[in-house]
Amino acid sequence: METVIEKQQVLQRSVPETTIESLKPKVAIDREDRRTVGDLFVKNPRMTCRKVDVYYGDKQAIRDVSLDIGANEVIAMIGPSGCGKSTFIRCLNRMNDTVEGCRVTGEIRLDETDIYDKRMDVVPLRAQVGMVFQKPNPFPKSIFENIAYGVRIHGLANDKTDLEEIVQHSLERAGLWTEVKDRLPQPGTGLSGGQQQRLCIARTIAVNPEVILMDEPCSALDPIATAKIEDLMDELRQKFTIAIVTHSMQQAARVSQRTAYFHLGDLIEVGETDQVFTNPLHPLTEDYITGRFG
Repeated sequence: METVIEKQQVLQRSVPETTIESLKPKVAIDREDRRTVGDLFVKNPRMTCRKVDVYYGDKQAIRDVSLDIGANEVIAMIGPSGCGKSTFIRCLNRMNDTVEGCRVTGEIRLDETDIYDKRMDVVPLRAQVGMVFQKPNPFPKSIFENIAYGVRIHGLANDKTDLEEIVQHSLERAGLWTEVKDRLPQPGTGLSGGQQQRLCIARTIAVNPEVILMDEPCSALDPIATAKIEDLMDELRQKFTIAIVTHSMQQAARVSQRTAYFHLGDLIEVGETDQVFTNPLHPLTEDYITGRFG
């Protein structure tokens, strides 16, 4: 199986403009047409979003976004700063509820459940749809307690032995067990930046989520730590659905199967990652991936 590092060697540069010019669609799309193009929907969605709008007070940050997030896929959300990609991903587990003045309309479903139903309890929702943030944020607790805390809160362990097994299994899945197995009582904040981020991923998967959201999880990490996280994403998608926001087009090309391009609050294009990077349908997508703006 091709590793992420091998992909990295192939995809270290942006797609050449000449390649894109030769693969343009026969029917031109108006640059000012902000309707989403591409493959918005999939046969086996884990999450479905329909006509989603997001407002901060009177300002509209996201406009009329419809998108499926497929089971066992990594979907990358790319676009220039301020385009709405982080705002959108935070809608998927209602993290925007914590932002004063933020209002979300439209429909977002996890399987068949409307996550914005007034009866929805956001605590179990955020266990089902976990979030890994840009900056590692381990709890001020031991490495062991960083993982065990959420397991206890959600009642997922029957006894101490069961809890210890969940902690070990989660750290193993995050590729961290061999590095910390003799340091479990030590503070999680004492780990390196890359280790802290993998600890946060282990903490997320310990509560058995269905979806993992990652908001620029590698932006503060060095290339070696980034490669480990990317390899981990490829392994985790065998069991979980992953949505990642990234400013790195190379990273999107390496880790994702589908890519969604946002521009000034609009979802411009969605498609298979290879297609978006080599044969974009919309002129704005082409401009971004060829470096004309961003």
